[in-house]
Amino acid sequence: MPNFLRLWPDNPTPLDLLGFEDIAAPVLEAIARERLDPVAVGVFGDWGSGKTTVLEILNEQLKDQPDTLVVYTRPWEYDPTLDARATLITEVLEVVRARAEADKGFWTKSKEKFEKLAERIKWSKAIALASKSAVTFTLPSPDKVVEIFGEAGKVADPTLQGFRKEFSELMGEFAGVKRVVVLVDDLDRCLPPTVVMTLEAIKLFLSVKKMAFVIATDEALVKAAIARHFDSTQRGARMAADYLEKIIQVPLPVPALGLGDTEAYLAMMLLDQHFDGVEEPLKAIASHCAERRRQGEPEVLKGLPAIAVPPEGQEDLALAGELAPVLFEKLDGNPRRLKRFLNAFWVRSDIAGRRGAALAPRPLAKLMVLERMEPDAFVQVFDWSKAGTLTENLRKLDDGEIVADAHSAFTWWGKMAPKLADENLGPYLRLAAALRRQSGPRNDLRADLAELVEKLAYGSAPDKTTGRDKLRNLPPEDRRIMAREIVDQIRTDPSTQDSLGEPLTELIEDAELVPEISDGLQRLDASRVEAALVISLTAGQTIPETIRSVIRAWNDTGRLNLIAANAAEEALSAGTG
Repeated sequence: MPNFLRLWPDNPTPLDLLGFEDIAAPVLEAIARERLDPVAVGVFGDWGSGKTTVLEILNEQLKDQPDTLVVYTRPWEYDPTLDARATLITEVLEVVRARAEADKGFWTKSKEKFEKLAERIKWSKAIALASKSAVTFTLPSPDKVVEIFGEAGKVADPTLQGFRKEFSELMGEFAGVKRVVVLVDDLDRCLPPTVVMTLEAIKLFLSVKKMAFVIATDEALVKAAIARHFDSTQRGARMAADYLEKIIQVPLPVPALGLGDTEAYLAMMLLDQHFDGVEEPLKAIASHCAERRRQGEPEVLKGLPAIAVPPEGQEDLALAGELAPVLFEKLDGNPRRLKRFLNAFWVRSDIAGRRGAALAPRPLAKLMVLERMEPDAFVQVFDWSKAGTLTENLRKLDDGEIVADAHSAFTWWGKMAPKLADENLGPYLRLAAALRRQSGPRNDLRADLAELVEKLAYGSAPDKTTGRDKLRNLPPEDRRIMAREIVDQIRTDPSTQDSLGEPLTELIEDAELVPEISDGLQRLDASRVEAALVISLTAGQTIPETIRSVIRAWNDTGRLNLIAANAAEEALSAGTG
């Protein structure tokens, strides 16, 4: 893996890695059809399916068309104290007004009409605000109402009721605009009143000639919001379906990614780490996949030119192929869930590297698949480790054998590459346990020694005293194992530095154990070192030179916290002992 960590944002990126330009194409065609005027298109899909990506593609392709205006709106962000209908109408009117002001001839003729429409919106907002709060405001005088909305004795309704007719007339007169496209996102995140008012604004007030609406949403959630708003009974559910169908003329479901597209999406996100933020290599891969897709080929990555993947990216390409079948099945081809898995993978990889528990990308990915997809099975891996049977059981799984009483998930997980029996998983599993706030396993460590490490790290004061007595009386080989395990525990759970410092002080007195201890401590990230550990390492009658070198290396990084740095300076200035 690369030395830097890049996380993909949860928001869509302008770069289309999903091949959704093909999904956006029929929407563009519907918008352009004169017979569909006005038109409302529903882009329907579950959470994270790529609906917003479709809107981003549409926005990118429409924004530079000279006779088209684009309004990108998210009702989820509307002020809940105001009328959502008025908020959406205001956004549309402001975009149309800005274009009108640039057309001096049209603006001179239409300025008064824009102002009249704006006054209607202000009335609607004021009434909504007054109904939801204790705000006191002064209504315009009758003369002012007459001035704005009509002659004395013939005053029109100053609210939004008259908006549609006046807006339709204005749009009809505006020769410089052929289409106003309103892209509506995140409607399914809104409360029922906002959902209904947004749809009402579209259908009752804005749906006039030259208007087009693309509503990206989870259809089931919007129907549920409509039903809840009007009637939460079964009758309400039928009403909601009819209500939405009367607004949406062109429904377009966003397809889930197939197996081939899942592999391609994973590969491009993994390979992106090797391109230093340059988009061209990713665009080339995406174009290759798009062409394969248009040819009806399910394996869209197949035939990728060798030059498209740098040598250091070959392992990531293989990893994508190994992960794709499992993540395709477990995450339903959902792009956002795939992205979140990889973000979790990169974060875990970074933490493991800093805690001295690094694994190669492929073994790490295999373990994370089990942890995130089948957490109960992952807990069983901890149990095997505590019982000292982890290597034996992993070897059985590697060889396609059945492990007695194993979780059913191991049937498919054991077939995944790579094989894990020969990997040193102990440090990583202890880190994973700490992150899950579980007691960490000791990889193939004898049960009595695993219990002793646990007691020294997390036990009560009497337990720790008893544990140190037992440590002193262990045979030499067991003391060597304990030295390694105590340092591993400190690396994977730095909060144990204080409690494990005293046992380390005693172990350092044994010259034969010092190389084992110093080698492990060198892999501890200096930013995680506490003063308690530095003091423990230098508390003996003499400080071994290898331990002094470790402390000096930590200090030279400049990453020690202030208290730990002071302790290190004091220890290093005390002479060689």
